[in-house]
Amino acid sequence: MEINRYEKILVDIANEIVGFLINQGVEKSDAQDIMQDVFVKLLQTDIILTPDKLRPWLYRVALSRFYDIYRRQKRYRDILLEQYGQYSEVEPILADYSSLQRALGQLNDYQRALIILHYDDRKRINAIAAIYNVSESKIKVDLYRTRKQLKHMMMGYENE
Repeated sequence: MEINRYEKILVDIANEIVGFLINQGVEKSDAQDIMQDVFVKLLQTDIILTPDKLRPWLYRVALSRFYDIYRRQKRYRDILLEQYGQYSEVEPILADYSSLQRALGQLNDYQRALIILHYDDRKRINAIAAIYNVSESKIKVDLYRTRKQLKHMMMGYENE
C-alpha cells in the first residue's frame, strides 16, 4: 500500500473520530488533543494496521483516552468539593421558575415544542427542522421570536 494513501485513510478516520467526539460533548480542542494522543500511541506501538483493522483500533484508543480524561476531571471535581466545599459560605441560589412556567403555558404547542426540543432535549436546529420538515432558517427565526416573546411575558409577570 502506498504511504500517501495510508496517510489519507488515517486523516479521514481522524476527522471522523474528532467529529464523533464532538458529538459526544467533547470540546473541539480536547477532541483534537485526544486524536493527537492516539496518533502518538500509534507511532509508539510501531505497528502498521490494515485499513480494515485501523478504524476499530483508533476508535477504541480514542474512546479509552476520552474516558480517562473524563474520569480524571470527575475525580478532580470530587476532591475539590470534598476539600473546599465545607469552606464555602455561598448558599446555592434557588431560582424561582414560576414566571417561566406561566410563560411557557401561554405559548402555543409549536412554540413550546421548539423551546423544549432545543433547550431541554438539546436537539440541534437541523434535527428540529427535519422533525417539522421545514428549513433550518425557519426554525431559527421561530426560536428567536419565541424567546423574545417568552422574555416579554416573563418581564410582565415580574412587574405584577
